[in-house]
Amino acid sequence: MAEYASTNITIDIKKSRIRIFKTTIHAIGDPRKIQLLVNPHTKSVAIKAVDRELAGDQAHTLHPDIRDGYEIYSRAFVNKLCEVAGGLDKNYSYRMKGQIIPSEKLVVFSMNTIARNEP
Repeated sequence: MAEYASTNITIDIKKSRIRIFKTTIHAIGDPRKIQLLVNPHTKSVAIKAVDRELAGDQAHTLHPDIRDGYEIYSRAFVNKLCEVAGGLDKNYSYRMKGQIIPSEKLVVFSMNTIARNEP
């Protein structure tokens, strides 16, 4: 099995914000748009680069943050993550570890790695 680079994602539940590092986006080809996906069966989250948005897709256009990453605000995504993961406190932010799969323009995060960010 090929070895893939690892990365993190941060989820701020209270603000419905997802923070993705620039290095992660660069590793999947610097797309202009991405999809955020939740798989309840495997308890995983994925970020997938998309070349173009099709009717009915829920792609997010990336806007660079002034620091070192991208922020996406999505109440629907955060609510689904909380539903699948269970037991997350809405007053905290969390991080998940993931694997970058450049050939698929994909990053996969396991909900088993969710950890609360300490202040």
